[in-house]
Amino acid sequence: MPNINDTLNNGAKNREALVADVLEEFNQISFRDFQVTLKRWYEGSLSLVHLNVLMALRAHGSLTMSQLADLLDVSVASATGIVDRMEKKGVVERRHSEADRRVVEVHVTDQGEAVSQAMRTERQMRLSALLAEIDGEDLAALLRGLRAFRVARERILANLPDALKNRP
Repeated sequence: MPNINDTLNNGAKNREALVADVLEEFNQISFRDFQVTLKRWYEGSLSLVHLNVLMALRAHGSLTMSQLADLLDVSVASATGIVDRMEKKGVVERRHSEADRRVVEVHVTDQGEAVSQAMRTERQMRLSALLAEIDGEDLAALLRGLRAFRVARERILANLPDALKNRP
């Protein structure tokens, strides 16, 4: 692992190296570990696709079947099958739109909300345990970096066409 002080002290010419190091650190946070944690946490009763649907509904509110299919990048028929299985588990429900009864919307149920809340609580506990291992100076630097990351993301999103802004 490169010495961060060397990278920082060499100025703008090493910005590319610093970005590469940051990206490598992100890559070290394994998506596979995240998947295993989710599967183990909910004891496999919801698939990763189901958890993804719950997160999408929490982020966007109720969605029509076609909107959900677009977000998941699947056909409406596939989205219908996913929602069928989730309804059987009691975490989502379909309702006809009040504005147009022909339109079917997918909503999170109270049980789905409980699953989402439990996931957030579990995530907070795991992140708290990680953050407890970081000294105060590094924690302050992390906070500054995360805030800069959020601001940069908001700037990029503000410049996107409206059709892309609602995508995850």
